Amino acid sequence: MTLREYLIRRLLLIIPTFLGITLITFLVIQLAPGNPAAMKLRMGGQQGFIGDKVTTEIVEQTRALYGLDKPIWQRYVIWLRRVVTLDFGNSYKDHRPVMDKIWERLPITVELNLISIFLVYLIAVPVGVYSAVHQGSIGDRITTIVLFVLYSLPNFWVAVLLIMFLGGGDFLDVFPVYGIVSSGMA
Repeated sequence: MTLREYLIRRLLLIIPTFLGITLITFLVIQLAPGNPAAMKLRMGGQQGFIGDKVTTEIVEQTRALYGLDKPIWQRYVIWLRRVVTLDFGNSYKDHRPVMDKIWERLPITVELNLISIFLVYLIAVPVGVYSAVHQGSIGDRITTIVLFVLYSLPNFWVAVLLIMFLGGGDFLDVFPVYGIVSSGMA
């Protein structure tokens, strides 16, 4: 097999892989409990205006609005077209386009990710070089054990601990824990 044949084969495998991943994602979303119609029904009950006729009308209108009355294969095709064109619809909460909300928050997300990548390399490269140079030493073993323990902890839990210890909690006040906002969010 030549390199050209290999590359063509690999590129053609992207299509079924993409369709398989999107199909699994779509099915997981569809099989999750609850839907917009049920959510609207619950919200109406909390506001005190629910009757049997109004309930079924609202549910049917909501199902039609979100396309839940169509067969699942049609919903998948519509969903896939919207994903490919980056049309994620409107937010249930404030009815704004979801892409507007993503673009609004993207700069701060990219900034935080770049800072975290920089910090990871700032710590990981020296530790890795130390472990490689001092392979088998007590320092290498301690470093390996500490890193394995840290790697086994859930990220969100480590983040909460770091905020508590370094972010103005009960111990050190090295980093601020609030005050960073996306443009237009302040």
